[in-house]
Amino acid sequence: MNSDNYPGQNVLISYLKHNKPSYYGFLINHHDDIFASISTSNLKDLDSIWIARFIREGKDLPGLYDKVISEHSRCANKIQIFWKDIIQKFEKENLVSTITVKIPTTKDTSNAITNFCYSILHELENKSDIKPFYKCNENSNNKVIRNPMDLFTICSKLDNEVYTNINEFEKDMHLIFRNCYTHNDMDSKIYHLGEELESDFIKMWAEKTQKEELKKMQNNGTAKVLTEKNMNQQKIELKRVQDNNVDLFTDHIAKQFQILEQNKDDLVFRNVVSDAFCATLAYKNLVTGNIIPFIKNLKISLISRSQMSLFSADEAVLQAIVEGLLPRKYRIPELFLVMDGKKQKGSGRFGYSDIFVVKGTGDNNISLELKYVSLVGLIKKQKDEYGANDLEDLDKTLEKEDEELLFSRPYSFWSKEHNKIRQIAISEMLENGINQLRSYMNVIAKGKTTDYSSSGIIDKRVKITKSNPNKLKGFVILVIGFRRILWRPVEEVISNYSYYKV
Repeated sequence: MNSDNYPGQNVLISYLKHNKPSYYGFLINHHDDIFASISTSNLKDLDSIWIARFIREGKDLPGLYDKVISEHSRCANKIQIFWKDIIQKFEKENLVSTITVKIPTTKDTSNAITNFCYSILHELENKSDIKPFYKCNENSNNKVIRNPMDLFTICSKLDNEVYTNINEFEKDMHLIFRNCYTHNDMDSKIYHLGEELESDFIKMWAEKTQKEELKKMQNNGTAKVLTEKNMNQQKIELKRVQDNNVDLFTDHIAKQFQILEQNKDDLVFRNVVSDAFCATLAYKNLVTGNIIPFIKNLKISLISRSQMSLFSADEAVLQAIVEGLLPRKYRIPELFLVMDGKKQKGSGRFGYSDIFVVKGTGDNNISLELKYVSLVGLIKKQKDEYGANDLEDLDKTLEKEDEELLFSRPYSFWSKEHNKIRQIAISEMLENGINQLRSYMNVIAKGKTTDYSSSGIIDKRVKITKSNPNKLKGFVILVIGFRRILWRPVEEVISNYSYYKV
């Protein structure tokens, strides 16, 4: 029985077998098949979706990629008109009624948790598009959501005072985002809306919880150091602390809060504190297995760089940037491993895991494998001569390019191993990173090497002790230029060791 993996696949395969390949020709000749395949979720991405399918199904045809890209550029206006007509026809035949969605206005309540959480929800409502997340469809994309969560449910919990602390509210909010990422395609509109909403939520949460902590300290008398009135008294207190050999760490924290309070209206201090909270929250999310906040921080750092850096950026630059986004106490760059103790040096005996993140108080140790695709290695296939503006234009194009089309792009780079220029598809580069990370994680899970012929960690910067079974998670992060970041999780590994940075 012949069936489509996607509507219109068999029609496309048949067209490529029996006709001279023409993307625009396929669109015109199979208008009805294409129209029957679309849905409300992919209207804006139709051209990217179908050109990616066209290239993928015809990957065995010599020179097809370059021919299609050239034809698409030459017939851009005709293709744009074609899709415009398709979308207008679809919208006319599929009018959808809209529902007004609002976070309910609550009466004043003595429950501080309810008031605090509702204040965040109302700010999110004013700043972000929350409508798609108000009511969850428990059978999303024909997949049953095991732990459904939506804003309607959260509001009901708040009204009935179900939450016993604000951390339970935060956990439900992140469950909404995780479900969104798990059950929707990365290039879908709902996926990107989820990223935007989560980014706004993380910033609001950091700001508001910081203020609440300061209030709590002031109410408890701990933050008397924050007012000018008792500055002299605080000096006496600090001297007494030192003289009595009391924990100076608490004193150090008090001093930091004092400085923050004194400079609360200073824009530089506010920005630095905001960045620090975002980085801390990203780390805490990362060790729970949620990499999205960290990816957002990484993109902010990348796009702040000069366009001239696009010429010279490489994996070493990416490594330095990623290291700077993680707490020094919990990151171990280039973790030194013995991959195969039976092999000789230079023949696969040693390996280096790009960044190992110890969990601290979190749930998981994390291993990160970094890959970088230079735009120079991509643009050479299109132009013999190019400048910084050409690279920046390509960077902006790739930021929104359909993932399937992006994966099929050929990438040229100098291979030290083969001592020559190699060319691979971006998809192959990502797959290589996944396989590499799997091998690193399996070695890390073995703990320290026991003898010369064993595999394991040989790095002196990490202390390893026997423990109850715990999880080791991994992510491959592939960056293309400065604006496009792809990431993939790797199957978790169980380790019987605990890891600490020395």
